[in-house]
Amino acid sequence: MNEVGEGEWQHIGHDTSTDPVIAKLEPALTGRVGPSFSPEDRAALTALGQKRVDQRVPPGYMDAKKDGNGAVGDFFVWEQLLREASRRQCDVLFVTADAKEDWWRKERGHNRGPRPELTAELRARGGGRLYLLSPKQFLEVAAPVLRLSLQAGSVEDIERVERIEAGVTYGGWTVEALEALFRGLEYEGYANRVEVIRYAAAMDGHAEPEAVYDLCDYDDDRTLRGFTKPITRISRKLQKQGLIPDSAVPVLTAEYKNGPGRTSGFRVHPLLAPLINDGESDDEDS
Repeated sequence: MNEVGEGEWQHIGHDTSTDPVIAKLEPALTGRVGPSFSPEDRAALTALGQKRVDQRVPPGYMDAKKDGNGAVGDFFVWEQLLREASRRQCDVLFVTADAKEDWWRKERGHNRGPRPELTAELRARGGGRLYLLSPKQFLEVAAPVLRLSLQAGSVEDIERVERIEAGVTYGGWTVEALEALFRGLEYEGYANRVEVIRYAAAMDGHAEPEAVYDLCDYDDDRTLRGFTKPITRISRKLQKQGLIPDSAVPVLTAEYKNGPGRTSGFRVHPLLAPLINDGESDDEDS
């Protein structure tokens, strides 16, 4: 199997007839996949899927910006799963590399099982329990049960491809989203917030008030109340644009050691620090 470089994934061709993996899978899956939708079904489901996307009903609404009917692709997969689970009246294990919030319940930026809405919809349609695993998790769980022999590096390869396909999210943030936040802050005249965020990330996630005053060239008697408001406001705009999920962690938060009053500093979320520091390194190399 050829290795896929970090910048090559998006350039892979989509001609599935020449895909050697699909060529191997096709005979193995013959007679083991469900029927396709009828033309009438497909038209009705496309309309329903688009309505669900507009109303942010999972899954699929995180793909709202895809061209054509691309936004309803996840719903098609989900509908086929629902029909088969209803026919068999069984539990479902769904393995997916899609790490977005319209499939997963998020806690502190981590995936913690399927969305409750999906679990409820599966039961309402006559199915059983719903389980979600990433390909990496599935391989780790299935190997001892199915007595599979894993080649060295297989799990790492899958994890790397998942990371490339998912856009490398850190607490719900990507390189693209973080750059959009920084551009927005700089455009509105808050470049000093960007400096503080970068400084805090480099200083193990924390910026002391003295450092903030120095970076921003503030007078000593100036208050830092509301310092993070522009960051929060622009982050909410990015959520509405679909660049980050609603569950994305805050980039910078004020800390208080002795309750309300003067801040004791500002902290970058630990899930974001590696992304910020990597971006800083890239800027220095370019």
